[in-house]
Amino acid sequence: MTEMPTAISSVAPGTKNPVPGRESYDVLVLEAGNRQSLASVRSFGRAGLRVAVAESYAECDPDLPVLGFRSRYAARHVVLPNYAIDGSAFADAVIDFVRAYPTRVVLPTTDGVIAALIPYRDRLAELGCTLALAPDPVLEVANDKDRTLAIARELGIEFPPTVRLDRVADVAGLAATFAFPVVLKPTSSWASRSPVRLQAVEAVNEAEAARIVDRYVNAGASVLAQPWIGGRREGVTMFVVDGDVRAHCAHVVHRSTPALGGASVLRETVPAPCDIYEKSAHLVKAIGLEGLCEVEYRRDSAGRPLLMEVNARIVGNIESAVRSGIDFPLMIWLWVTGQQIDPVDGYRIGLRTRWLRGDMRWLRDNFLRMGRPDSVSRTRALWLFGSEFARTRFYDGLDGSDIRPFIAELRTAAAAVRHSRESRPIAGDEDREEN
Repeated sequence: MTEMPTAISSVAPGTKNPVPGRESYDVLVLEAGNRQSLASVRSFGRAGLRVAVAESYAECDPDLPVLGFRSRYAARHVVLPNYAIDGSAFADAVIDFVRAYPTRVVLPTTDGVIAALIPYRDRLAELGCTLALAPDPVLEVANDKDRTLAIARELGIEFPPTVRLDRVADVAGLAATFAFPVVLKPTSSWASRSPVRLQAVEAVNEAEAARIVDRYVNAGASVLAQPWIGGRREGVTMFVVDGDVRAHCAHVVHRSTPALGGASVLRETVPAPCDIYEKSAHLVKAIGLEGLCEVEYRRDSAGRPLLMEVNARIVGNIESAVRSGIDFPLMIWLWVTGQQIDPVDGYRIGLRTRWLRGDMRWLRDNFLRMGRPDSVSRTRALWLFGSEFARTRFYDGLDGSDIRPFIAELRTAAAAVRHSRESRPIAGDEDREEN
């Protein structure tokens, strides 16, 4: 398939334009196939906002529906060029859409799209449109794990011992510093020469580490090496306005895909642990983050929380917070448009939410990587997966008043199962930037 030079859009049946004479939108939500995008579309639609949703043509399988396109709250569907192949063409198409259909806010939800749009922030502003992100200098720090850890060090926030690897030859001395397995993290999840998001992976020996580092360096990224920490994965999502945390929601991740620090597929809201909340608040304020952000930790064998990363954007588990009573997507809208955001003091504790398709992927991947870090036996994996149907009431994407996206999700999951033995990937089932 060749690259599409401009956006292709269509109006969803039954929608009405609130602005007579010229079609316009309150918000354009990008990456419509992602869970966080769907949650945002629903939040905006319920608030009475007029929402357009967009997805890259590379994620639009003609045989499978895009989640956000199926929502009753999506007034227009937009198909954009592939940002991973040509970021400029993608950004130009977004700008062309905003010019043709005046739009107040554009919401990107993944690192690759954010990287493509940041250089065009001023051009969007000239059209009266705001990119729903923190300022560029702040993002440069928050999206760089090395710089984030440097600030954490100054604040006395603990994180795993870390060694930076800028070339494959640096791997040779790694065994003298850490015992294997080690975790290898790109300093930034989006690199200039990579068509996909770069994620943390484990290496169980030096040869494997060299192959991974070589792949990341060739993609244009430096690598951070850390010892594997196998304790509980916890996080706190915060909304910050003028340095003040207006709302927060903490969670524990029970399973994720990929298993090592990927998108959460099973999570539960918990009271914010005292030993991570204050540290997280100090860290995001020191970085200068405003708006929505998430800070992630893993506990070591002694129970100490060690900083993993900061996400300066909306993430895949946001539906848990919304279901728990904190409407973070709507807060983004209020913040970007300069409106008042009242503090939220509490949220529902113990709400367990599952991403079914992601959990199916976790089960498949666990079978393929048994014996490696963050894996369990085949019997235990089957028990964990099957017994969860009796424990969890809430599923990502499932909403009785907007059911078509979940049906689309089930169709994609079924297609993934049918084609699991084929080489052709199923659109929407590959590891997308949803964490």
